[in-house]
Amino acid sequence: MSEAVKGKQLVERFNKFVEFSKAGRKEKKETFAKQLDDVVQPEEEKSRSKPEETPRRRSEVRGARRNQPPRLAKAKAITNLQAQRLARLAPMIEDSARRNNVPVELICGVILQESGGNHKAVSSAGAKGLMQLMPGTAKRFGVTDSFDPKQNIEGGTKYLRFLLDRFKGNIELALAGYNAGEGNVEKYGNKVPPFAETKAYVPNVLGYTQSMIDLFYAKMTSDLPHYARRV
Repeated sequence: MSEAVKGKQLVERFNKFVEFSKAGRKEKKETFAKQLDDVVQPEEEKSRSKPEETPRRRSEVRGARRNQPPRLAKAKAITNLQAQRLARLAPMIEDSARRNNVPVELICGVILQESGGNHKAVSSAGAKGLMQLMPGTAKRFGVTDSFDPKQNIEGGTKYLRFLLDRFKGNIELALAGYNAGEGNVEKYGNKVPPFAETKAYVPNVLGYTQSMIDLFYAKMTSDLPHYARRV
């Protein structure tokens, strides 16, 4: 499956999530926080809640997993602190996602990799805020205060939209461009540049994104065993 198709499917799943979240708008923040809490459920609680495994149950799980969307990467664990931060940011993430038609899961993935949800984060290179915007990138996308969560998320999401368009929906190249600059992606023949940081960055973001996809998709699916979609 091409990355362009994966990108299209991810956007479709995001749009489905938006419709899903509208139904529970009155409890949006609480619901989002509860969903994130499910991801970081302590291991001892998971083991207590998991039914006894039998051949029939194993078959049910295999069947459920076959019906899941194509996976972008191996899911990457989300900590309780990261979950709490994302829950507080949820309304801003969703608003920027809608305006720019970028999957909410992908925005969360970038935030988790870049700053762990810390809006005061500063890198050694001078990148700032939740989505670690360099001064030039912030200016380019209209951000005047990179430490303001709303501005930072909007600027970072606009940049992701720009990169997805530039690389025709290829998520890996868009993320490589976010980390190393679109010029470097093009310099190396529209491939992930051979920089150690970028080569690690892309799968890490995809791993966090996959965790968010698993989380949201599981909440929209009622016919699966409750233990089939643990992240």
